[in-house]
Amino acid sequence: MTADSLIISCLMLAWLLPLAGCVVISVLRLKLSRLSAVPGWIGTGSLLVAFCLSLISAGVWLMTSPAETAAFQASSVSDVAAHETGNLLQRRLVGHWYSLAKFGEIDFPLGYAIDALTVLMFVLVTMISLAVHAYSLVYMADEQTESYQDHHLDHSAGETSERPGRFAHFYAALGLFTFAMLGIVLAHGLLQIFIFWELVGFSSYLLIGFYHERRTARLASMKAFLMNRVGDVGFVLGMTILLATCGTLLLYPVHDLNGTSASSVPMALPEAFQAAVEKAVPSQAIHDQANLIPTEQGISYALLVAAGLGLLAGCVGKSAQFPLHPWLADAMEGPTPVSALVHSATMVAAGVYLAARIAPLLLPEALLLLAYMGVVTLLLGASMAIVARDLKLVLAHSTISQLGLMLLGIGVGAWEAAIFHLITHAFFKSLLFLGAGSVIHTTHHEQDLEKLGGLRAHLPLTSLTMLIGVIALSGLAVPYVTIFGESLGFSGFHSKDAIVSGTMAFVLKNPHHILLLISVLLGACLTAAYSLRLWFKLFARDTPVDPALQQVHEGPWLMTWPLVVLAFFAAFCALGGEEGFVSTLVEESLSPAPAWFSDSTGEVVSIQWTNASDRHAVHGTAGAMALAAAWLGALIAWALYGLQAISSKDLSHQLTPLVRLASHRWYFDTLYRGLLVLPILNLARHTAWIDRILIDPFIDGCARLSERVSHASQWFDEAMINRFFDNMASSVWASGLSLRKAQTGHIRQYVLLATMAVIVLFLILFAWMPGDRAGR
Repeated sequence: MTADSLIISCLMLAWLLPLAGCVVISVLRLKLSRLSAVPGWIGTGSLLVAFCLSLISAGVWLMTSPAETAAFQASSVSDVAAHETGNLLQRRLVGHWYSLAKFGEIDFPLGYAIDALTVLMFVLVTMISLAVHAYSLVYMADEQTESYQDHHLDHSAGETSERPGRFAHFYAALGLFTFAMLGIVLAHGLLQIFIFWELVGFSSYLLIGFYHERRTARLASMKAFLMNRVGDVGFVLGMTILLATCGTLLLYPVHDLNGTSASSVPMALPEAFQAAVEKAVPSQAIHDQANLIPTEQGISYALLVAAGLGLLAGCVGKSAQFPLHPWLADAMEGPTPVSALVHSATMVAAGVYLAARIAPLLLPEALLLLAYMGVVTLLLGASMAIVARDLKLVLAHSTISQLGLMLLGIGVGAWEAAIFHLITHAFFKSLLFLGAGSVIHTTHHEQDLEKLGGLRAHLPLTSLTMLIGVIALSGLAVPYVTIFGESLGFSGFHSKDAIVSGTMAFVLKNPHHILLLISVLLGACLTAAYSLRLWFKLFARDTPVDPALQQVHEGPWLMTWPLVVLAFFAAFCALGGEEGFVSTLVEESLSPAPAWFSDSTGEVVSIQWTNASDRHAVHGTAGAMALAAAWLGALIAWALYGLQAISSKDLSHQLTPLVRLASHRWYFDTLYRGLLVLPILNLARHTAWIDRILIDPFIDGCARLSERVSHASQWFDEAMINRFFDNMASSVWASGLSLRKAQTGHIRQYVLLATMAVIVLFLILFAWMPGDRAGR
């Protein structure tokens, strides 16, 4: 077995193992007692093996030489692979297993595309999912019962708090969720991505609505499902446009063993899209209204822009971006381990991951819109997090804000920096959620920050690891202290620095978009403020507000060791910054910038895009500005919640309008309810009234009329038709009985009757025979 075949086999097994665990748990839960912990160990074991296989594939990938890569031989015709050799990290293995359908030259195969980022994402997803699986063995242990008591139900609404435990159901859904996310990472075409994209949405619906006895959980799962479907409509439209204009949905070319393109896949989507753009926009054309009409080749520039916007709509819905962001905060109704997985390495990460993969398919108009949507989301999420009282809600709004920062990076052309931040964010955000779960678990499900506090002495490990996560999220570093040529800071500092550098380079080329730079610096300040506010409120008070919380202590090792591991990676995974190992893997894996990102972009739009050299040129200045903004936010939080030198209540009172807006989530839920939900409900009520007042009486009247007609028909049938035929049959029967008497069996009687009949016939004929009787 060659190195490449080993990589492919390991990743495919790592992808399928969570699904296998899901299937085994689903079958065994019908036979096992609800008290059994076997489903949890099966799920955790499958993820442990998947993580080990991912590590093996990563090690083999890094140790494989280009010569060995070129010497790879596919095992069968259905398992061909393409190799783009050169730089060790730039190579890519692409192949397909079989075709779903084929229409002429258009093929829809299922396959794989493996590069350095794929391997890195497999390690990331399986590691965090493994931590969540192991952590849940303790956190979800109360589900191992025949009579689970849910104390968060509204008994006044008739909700019952007693139900059977669903421990096995939880682990089955968790395995399906992980399998779906790995399917997105492994896919080599938009159609295959969309299949697993929808499976992620379905499994998240199951997990968010895990406590479906609660009305809030049911509404939250429905809200997440519907808002994601809104974005997915755009995804489907974008794929349809690309299929019509480019003739393929594959992101990478598939080659046969001789190195030539397979006949079923003549061209990959990025190259076909660039050819379509060149047809739609001649090189000598200036961006004006003339570009918005079809050219001689029949391709419209506006249509290609719409394709990118459609794909981005799916990313916006999945990654909870403005204006489809409200669902993510409500998703906190699911168990805390689910929140850790959804908000870090899986569901919301899928949107950013796809946006970076399809960046070469996004024209400048779509990218610019994405940048401004990211900025709005960044500030909205930060403003809501800084006033939220619920522990998990602070982290949920933080996730919304950080996802906006990532999409801003993609919008300004720094998609390598966006994926870099996606990876670092996965570690420190999963750490913070699991740390929050540790607090909630030990304090008997208390989540109100105003009731918590002083937990540092009781939860020292949790407080330390969460402090590491908070510092990483804040983007703090020690000024003038460097290591490996970079400022001494945790992972979030380096990845945020890369995005701020990209934004500054973009603004320097396009000064009229300076609002982007101002917003990202303001977002860095707010991020540090709400992050430190969270930690101070949880751990910095002398004693807990509630005396009952003074007896809490650290959870068992299955809850603490994931915190330690994640804290280590949250601190050091970005060591070396943009020149470090993780950033280099990301940068070498993503597709290069298309032609319209060059300095001649003015032929298409009046926007100058950035490249890596531009970002490196402003790296020092951008880093200093971002660090200053982060330290300003940290000092504000320290003064308000650490030293308490300034009364946070007085400050909130002075900023009442803003605080009220942020506390009510800027009234987006109210707006959607007024513009969409209530009109639909009113339409439903009017439709129900029409159905009840008009349609139902009409149908009921028709039914009664039919019933009466059937009764009349039955009477007519019985009284007239049946009686007539019964009488006729009786007459025929009586006649037959009478005629039986003439059958005596005497031959002489029969001859006499025949003679008499002949005479009668003769007389009749003679009487009526025509002739002249007078001449006779």
